[in-house]
Amino acid sequence: MIKRTGSSIDNPVNTEHYRLQFVDYGSDAYHQAAQLRYQLFYQAHHIPLDAIFNPAEGTDQHLAITTPDSHRVLAYGRLGQNSSHEFQIYQMVVRPEFQGQGLGTRILDGLTKSAIRQGATQLVLFARVTKQAFYQRSGFEPVGNIFPSTMTGVPHIKMQKHIE
Repeated sequence: MIKRTGSSIDNPVNTEHYRLQFVDYGSDAYHQAAQLRYQLFYQAHHIPLDAIFNPAEGTDQHLAITTPDSHRVLAYGRLGQNSSHEFQIYQMVVRPEFQGQGLGTRILDGLTKSAIRQGATQLVLFARVTKQAFYQRSGFEPVGNIFPSTMTGVPHIKMQKHIE
């Protein structure tokens, strides 16, 4: 089971514009992130909202960047644990009007640091092919062949990062 780390992380991004924090499963911020995931990943494919939820989300960590008052989620990512040393990053998303401002990188770095604190030696994720370069800039390497998502058909690739 993944360890809870409280509401903040190392080197938090608490500025007048953003707040980086772990949010509780089921909280308002979590539900905002779910809506954002749905809008950007699934809605165009006519997948029902209920289909996007995974039972493991209740034990995973949920990292969000919100407005300073915490009323609006701007970016989000989820961290799960596959084994004692392998952690997986899921469902990273940034509101379109905030893309290109480094928020995705901050989420990825925060999730990576949390996994390392918990003993991770390997991180894995399944990236949309159009985002492969983003993850490669952070040290992730592609593994295997491109494949279509089982839910959307969008091309994805498995990526991993070894941590020493």
